Amino acid sequence: MSIDSEEFTFDLGPDAKATMLLCHGFTSDPASMRPWGEYLRDAGFNVVAPLLPGHGETWQVLAKSNWRQWYGRLEEALDEALALGRPVFAGGLSMGGSLTLRLAELRGGDLAGLVLVNPAIFDSKPQGFLAPLIKYVMPSVASIGSDLNKPDVREKTTDRTPVAAYVSLRQLWKVTRPELARVTVPLRIFTSAQDHVVNPRNTAVVRAGVRSKDVEASVLPRSFHVATLDYDAETIFAGSAEFMERQLAKARSVHD
Repeated sequence: MSIDSEEFTFDLGPDAKATMLLCHGFTSDPASMRPWGEYLRDAGFNVVAPLLPGHGETWQVLAKSNWRQWYGRLEEALDEALALGRPVFAGGLSMGGSLTLRLAELRGGDLAGLVLVNPAIFDSKPQGFLAPLIKYVMPSVASIGSDLNKPDVREKTTDRTPVAAYVSLRQLWKVTRPELARVTVPLRIFTSAQDHVVNPRNTAVVRAGVRSKDVEASVLPRSFHVATLDYDAETIFAGSAEFMERQLAKARSVHD
């Protein structure tokens, strides 16, 4: 595993404005989060970006992991973020969005807000329901990684997609989607206009399901699925920093 694929933490000390917990997507690793994390660090925020179990390895290793392990690591990382002593926000790409939504359902009281990039909450592929059967005869399928409009950028992912892990991902959606109403924290959502991995309708389902009163959504016109590495990355980075600043200002005004 290359060093930029490893999990990372930026701890700016007591002067940090807040902490952002960043969660990468399915078959990917923290390398897809690093430019976002570095931007937020330079803007004065702590960052915690865990590596989810099974990820950053071969597809065979990923096939042996499951969504409960992925969520468990994210919850541990939330505790690590809280230990830094500043308000904590969570941000996620794709499955990272699924997991951060689950985190907001179960640990919403510990979060100041969510930033979601092309979040996944349901299986938009018509053949997806066959995955539990297919996994026994076809352990892996072609990689879903690097859906990028930028021709000179590649996302670091497993070279194949393990079907067993995909089945577990579908189970995460089945658990998370019915409980979206438990999400009440402020939301900032970025959705690519063209996404070949997660249907943009996922964002509409999230917005219709949550009970958050403060929801702001933007369309990314020039990016595909892995938008944190694509043409509109700066829009995400700057928008998330602005969102966090705004929520912190609101919290201060309430306490003043």
